[in-house]
Amino acid sequence: MIRAFLFVVVFGSVNAAVTQASNVLVGSWKYEVPSAPYGYEKGTLVFAEKEGKLVGEVKFADGYKITMKDVAYEEGVFKAGLYVDCEYVSVNAKIEGNKMTGTVKTTEGDMKITAEKEK
Repeated sequence: MIRAFLFVVVFGSVNAAVTQASNVLVGSWKYEVPSAPYGYEKGTLVFAEKEGKLVGEVKFADGYKITMKDVAYEEGVFKAGLYVDCEYVSVNAKIEGNKMTGTVKTTEGDMKITAEKEK
């Protein structure tokens, strides 16, 4: 009985966290990374929920897409990683309302990212 209760509490907490992330993160976000190389400085971050997990992709201005890895949202912070031209890049951004601000970590140094959720 205790195990069943703990399972319900843990599963419910995980499901609630994904639902909260879905409400905040899921959708399309127009982003800018002004110091990124040409072609990568603008595009769209697209987030969805699949099988109870957050997933995402980056769509660059030229239409090229890259799938994000380890997409997470917790306590107002979005984190993910992706491979861009064989280089692993990580993103860490704070979300407030429909705005996102944060950092993209690359081998060339940290770059500022901003994004706004599309309606």
